[in-house]
Amino acid sequence: MNLREIEYFVSVAELGHFGKAADKCCVTQPTLSGQLKKLEDELGQPLFDRNTRSVSLTSFGEEAFVIAKKIMYEFNNFQQLSEQINDPFSGELKLGAFPTLCPWLFPKLAPFFKKTYPLTHFLLIEEKSPVLSKMLEDGEIDAAILAIPDGGKGIEMLPLFSEPFYALVFENHPWAHRKKIPTEDLENQKLLLLEDGHCLRNQALDLCHKYGGDEEGTFRATSLETLRQMVRLEQGITLIPQLAVPEIEESNLKYIPFSTTDARRDIGIFFRSTHPKKKFFEDFAHQIHGLCGNILPAKALVSA
Repeated sequence: MNLREIEYFVSVAELGHFGKAADKCCVTQPTLSGQLKKLEDELGQPLFDRNTRSVSLTSFGEEAFVIAKKIMYEFNNFQQLSEQINDPFSGELKLGAFPTLCPWLFPKLAPFFKKTYPLTHFLLIEEKSPVLSKMLEDGEIDAAILAIPDGGKGIEMLPLFSEPFYALVFENHPWAHRKKIPTEDLENQKLLLLEDGHCLRNQALDLCHKYGGDEEGTFRATSLETLRQMVRLEQGITLIPQLAVPEIEESNLKYIPFSTTDARRDIGIFFRSTHPKKKFFEDFAHQIHGLCGNILPAKALVSA
């Protein structure tokens, strides 16, 4: 048994296809199939159920897959560790963020990435927070920018910034001409919110419940853009994080800040405590904190 055979096994298990796995591993399909047959002979158990249409794991293969993924993860860590000794700020880095942050944060950070870490090749991933947390624990990504306190076992966190929420209302709403809104005014309000799985939904609900508000139970959106359109159709009000507030005023919509500091979400970078690029993450957090301070206005990142 060798590491290459384990790599082939993991690739086929993940892709469910021998040909695609061979392409990913840069070998011919007969070579890959032959090596996996050799591995199965050594183990004395079949890893896959094969037929003309699909490839699936046997019960033994499912258990072996969990172990094999850990082996490949630790091997990749071993490789990254050797690279970090020479330069912790070079090489590939898979960085995730959740959907109500990623589309607004990453475009603003792109110039900062290029200038500050020119030797780091960033692979940016957008997924819901629970998915990113699982990917982080499984070693499928290097780090994730998440709302605090998301994380998991064996995961470290460094704070990055706090992002205020704005109330989004239609132009004829009673709040539309206010400069600021006390959070106490959320009492008895029904807010349009995102569907389950979005961390912004939980953050908004926590704030609403704290001040006596609740959600509009007949509707749940799949994105911030859908929430905007529902407000534009005068179906209710919602909360929008500051980075998603447009710099140019939108027709018919009013974004109004809250007068208290608890209407916000705290954002951090999360990574495995054993990750070999820990020094990179520490520098990244320091750079972002220095760039944005405790609050991250949209214009602060634009000028970075």
